[in-house]
Order: sequence, then C-alpha cells, then structure tokens
Amino acid sequence: MRKTSILLVIVLLLQFVPLVSVADNDYTPQAETLKQLGLFLGTDAGFELDRPATRAEAAVMTVRLLGKETEALTSNSGHPFTDVPVWAGPYVGYLYSNKITTGISDTQFGSSQTATSAQYATFVLRALGYDDSAGDFTWDKSLDKMVSLGIVTAGEAATFASGRLRGYIAAISHLSLFANLKGSSSTLLDKLYLADGAITLAQIKAAAAIDGRLSMASNVYGVPKPYPEGEPLDSEQVFEKTSNAVFKIETKVLTDSDFGSGSGFFITSDGLAVTNYHVISFMSSATITTTDGKTYPVEGVLAINFEADLALIKVKGNGFPYLEAGDPAALRTAQRIYAIGSPLGFDNSISDGLVSNPNREFEGHTYIQISAPLAPGSSGGALLNEYGQVVGVTTLGFSEGSINLAVKITDLADVFRFPDLRSITYMQAHTHFGAVPVTDVTYTRVDSAEDKPTQTMKNDTTMYGTIRSADDVHYYALDVKTTAEMIVSLTSNEQSSAGLRFEISDPSGKVILNSRHYRGDAFSLATGHAATAGLYTIRIYVDGSGGDWSGVDYELFWLYHESIGPDGDFKIFFEFEPNDTPEFANYIPAGFVYSSTISTSKDIDYYTFTVTRGAMIRVLVGSGHEKSVLNVEVFDSKNNLVGRTSFREGYEIFDSFLSAGNYFIKVSVKDTGITWENESYAIIARPSN
Repeated sequence: MRKTSILLVIVLLLQFVPLVSVADNDYTPQAETLKQLGLFLGTDAGFELDRPATRAEAAVMTVRLLGKETEALTSNSGHPFTDVPVWAGPYVGYLYSNKITTGISDTQFGSSQTATSAQYATFVLRALGYDDSAGDFTWDKSLDKMVSLGIVTAGEAATFASGRLRGYIAAISHLSLFANLKGSSSTLLDKLYLADGAITLAQIKAAAAIDGRLSMASNVYGVPKPYPEGEPLDSEQVFEKTSNAVFKIETKVLTDSDFGSGSGFFITSDGLAVTNYHVISFMSSATITTTDGKTYPVEGVLAINFEADLALIKVKGNGFPYLEAGDPAALRTAQRIYAIGSPLGFDNSISDGLVSNPNREFEGHTYIQISAPLAPGSSGGALLNEYGQVVGVTTLGFSEGSINLAVKITDLADVFRFPDLRSITYMQAHTHFGAVPVTDVTYTRVDSAEDKPTQTMKNDTTMYGTIRSADDVHYYALDVKTTAEMIVSLTSNEQSSAGLRFEISDPSGKVILNSRHYRGDAFSLATGHAATAGLYTIRIYVDGSGGDWSGVDYELFWLYHESIGPDGDFKIFFEFEPNDTPEFANYIPAGFVYSSTISTSKDIDYYTFTVTRGAMIRVLVGSGHEKSVLNVEVFDSKNNLVGRTSFREGYEIFDSFLSAGNYFIKVSVKDTGITWENESYAIIARPSN
C-alpha cells in the first residue's frame, strides 16, 4: 500500500512538471533562416517552437537535411504504418524504404509520439555520414557525439537533452548546416546547395540576408549580397573598409631560389580565401602576409576552377577580416571600381578605374573588363565595387593600354571541390601533367577480393581508391596499345601515406617499375619503357613503414606516349624527394628532365634509365652552385660502377658507350662535412648527339 501511494505521488508530480520553454533560448532567428532555406516551414500556427516535436515532424526534417525531399515526394515509396498522416507519408516512406528509420511496431510508426533531441540528433548525424550501426556513435549518446565533433557545445547539448521541443530541433538543424560531413572538409550546407541542389541560389540569398553566419558561409559560393543602404563610399573609405582583408601570397618551387608572388583575399574569418589558380599551381609551398606584417602558411586547397582560373585556399589561423561578396550582375559600364593587391610584390596597393565592359567574352569565358591598372603580382587580388564589396578577382592584364580582366566572384559557385583539403604539394604533384584530376576524367575503384585486376584503366585517366588495411591490395590493368614511354603516378594525403607503394608488371608478369611514398610525400612517380604492347598490371599496397593507420585514399594516374618529342623538346618533371635506394629509383625516359633538390649533405637521390641497344649515352646534371658540389655516379644493373661525371661547361657530364641494359644514377654531395642548404639541380640521360 505504501509503495502504491509513493508511485501515485510521483505520477502526480510528473503530471505537473512544466514543459521546458524556449523563452530563455529563443530559436526564432534559426527557424527563420531554415524557413528561407526551405528546411523548416512551420505550421498554420507559426513555428510553434515551444511545443513538443513529433516523430512525424522529425521524419520530415530528416529527409530535408538529407537533401532528398524532391525524391521523397516523387518516388511514391510505401510503408506499412497505419498511423502516418498523409502529409508525412512520402517522408516516412522514403526513410523506411532506405532503411534509415523503422516504426515502433510492424504497423505503427509512432507519428504523434514525441521525438527526443537525442533521437533527432541521431538522424542528423546520419545525414552527415555517420553510421551508428557501424559503431560511429550510439543513438542515446548522439548529443555527446555532436559535442565531440564540435557541432554543439556541452552547454547546448545539456539544454537540448532537457526537452523535446521543436525549437531544439530547429537549433540542432541550424548548427548542423555548418558541420563537416564525415571524413570531409565539405559541410552539410555545401552538400545541400552544391551537390544535391536541394537549396537554391535564391534561398541562399534570402537566408544570408537575415543570418550573419550564413552570410559569411555563402561567401564561399560567391553568393552576392545586395548593395548596402546609403551613398557609395569614396576611395579612402573603400580602402579603409577592405584593405586588411587582402594579402600578399608568396610561393616557392622546391627552393628559395625558385619563387613567385601574387595576391589573395579572405572570404571567411576562419581562413578561407580566394586567389587565382595559376598563383599556386606548380608550387611546393605558399605563405601569405597580411597588412599588419604577420605571416601565415597556406594549409591547402579546397577547390579549383581551371576555366575561371580560381582557387579556394585555406590559410592557417582564425579571426581574419574578410570581404563580402557583391553582385557582378549589377555592375554598369563606366561604374567606378577599385583593385587591391600586390602588383610587382608591392603589397597593399590600391588602384581605381572604370568598368569597361561588365561581360567581356575572352577565350571562352566571361570576365569583367576594367581600366584599373594591374601588373604581375596583382593576380588573385580583389576587385571592389563602390560599397567595398568584392565583385571579382583580378586575373589578367594586357600591355597594350588599360585593358585588364577580372573573374566574377560568382564563379566560385562553379569550382570543383575536393573531398577534403588538398595540400599545395598535392597540387604541384598533379601539375606534372598540366592538370589536377577532376570528375570528368576520374573513375571509382570497383572493390573485389580477387588477386587480379578488376578494372582496365584508359590512357590519361585517374582512378580513385582506398587502401583500408595493411592486408588490402588493389590491382589495375593498363592496356598499352604500342611500345611507349609510360608514366604512372600515385597521389594521396601526405599526412597518412607513408609506406604506400605500387609496382607495375609487364604482360609476362615481370615487375618493370615500382615506387613508394615516404612520410610527408604527397606523390610518387614511376616512368619507364613499355617494351611490348599488351596488358600491364599495377599493384597498390602498403609496407610496414607506415606506422599505425586505418586507411589511406589515393589517386592513380597513368598515361603513355607513343613517341617522345625530338631532342630539345624536353618534358620537365619536378620530383619532391627522389627515392634513395636503387630499388625505387626514378626512371628517366629519353628526352625527359627531372628537376629536384639535394636537401641535406647526406641526401642521396637515385635514378634509372634503359639503353635499348648499345650507344653513346650522355648524362648531364646541372647544379645551382658555381663550382661542382655534386657527386654523380653511374652503375649497371649488377651495381658495378660504370663511371663518374666530370665538371665542365657548368654541368656534371658523363659521356660513354653503354651496352643494352638498365643503369642507375646516384646523385650525392661530394663533401658530406660541408654546411649545406637546399640546392636544386636538373638531370637528363639521353643518347649523345
């Protein structure tokens, strides 16, 4: 009897526990933003943020955050539940048919039951790519997972866990828009707007007008903001408002003696910035200098657009001033504009001029033609309207008159976005071939447990794949149509690629080429001679030197040349760190030049070349030093010393008759006791004239 009374008291107390209100945490602004994006529409009674959210309402929001509302409304996916209202039927049907959620029984979805914040957070994490069935998180700890990912704070999680309100669903949804997808630098907003097309440009513009955080995020897409109210600014006001968001960018190619400079500007406070693609292509490193004289490294590249010559880069740091995107479509001929950049390396320089033509067609692309002076180093700088909004990226100038071109800032919406941050070294790796792989020339690996090639790669294509464990091995077939010089490269994230290897076997099964990644490498390259036509095999695997890692993504590229250009038509390759053992020596086809660096006095670089029939062979090594400092030796395939180079005419030169066979070149420093700094050199092996 006593236990029953106590239970009755508890039940009565629970009946009078008031609902948690959002009065102290008004999420109306977040709901308004979501409404403009088409994600949270409210009811006939408004947003109703302080009433409990139902499972049916949570289902609708989940489908929208997945970017699948159109698909759900048109696919007529069925479900077995009898308690789902008509308006929620397509959404529940989509989730059920795609095994994203189930009901509370075989025939009941529980549509009118209250959805907890933890349940909704589970759906959101799934939309971000996390899988609770695979152990990424547990549904009852979903808010804790969001805290660990930095999506919500611990305080916010505690607030959300205390109730089951529509306001909390709105808040969680809004915060999740800016969260990265699993294993990617892209956000959920990127996916919904760029990849899925679930959010339109008009919706982004409307939401950005009322939401400061979204306004900054939309800069990354080049979404223009309306003109500010009031009169246009004068030149001094434009400079004062914008100049500290523009920076000088300095780049290097392997060594301090090979460098360049350009301009760029921030579009978010956390270091996202814009420059021209040609400013950072071919470069091995880049730093930026802000107007206060501080220097920051460029962490990598997020996106590129070859046609528009744009690159979206990430600068290490936070709290940067940034520019707001303006509308190039609103520009008028003869309207005043301003350009800020670092022409000829003179940072923080401003020039003014007029819009000569807001839509100038040039070589298949539409630019803003301006009269404002530009010079080398202006590339990547900001073109500003009279309100201090960035409307373009200064890109190209002509020596004849005041004819200069700027890329429209709205072209940022059309950039190719990498799955994750790509380093500057990665970019340099792919510019060996003049282009970074993008979706129209890439293929995804077909996984198979067979120990043989599952796919035949076409010439001049790129294959994406992932080595998931030390036991994982991937095979590809290369269909070589004729005797040719072949080039195969393996590119990956240098932070996790140590120990990644590949080898190439000829049609008889003999290994003819191989290469590997060392710690810090983004790129390994094998070039060699395909003696016969037929199917060649590439094997990708890892050795034991990679340490602890759970997997590594890679991009495999290959091409072959049916013939090499005539003597003098050299193809130049930058090699970041040539392999230091004969086993992985870099192959030098005839007519190719390797440009690399001896980085320490004890550094050793190995190369190999093939002589198809006896001939006089010349090896030339040119160093940046005035006197000979390099020791260059040539060995045959049995490691017998064939000869050393002698210094003359500014080169180390080996010139001798060699019979058919494979040979190795060893490049080292003559005196390992000297103080040494990075020194670049170029090497070529070819028949003597």
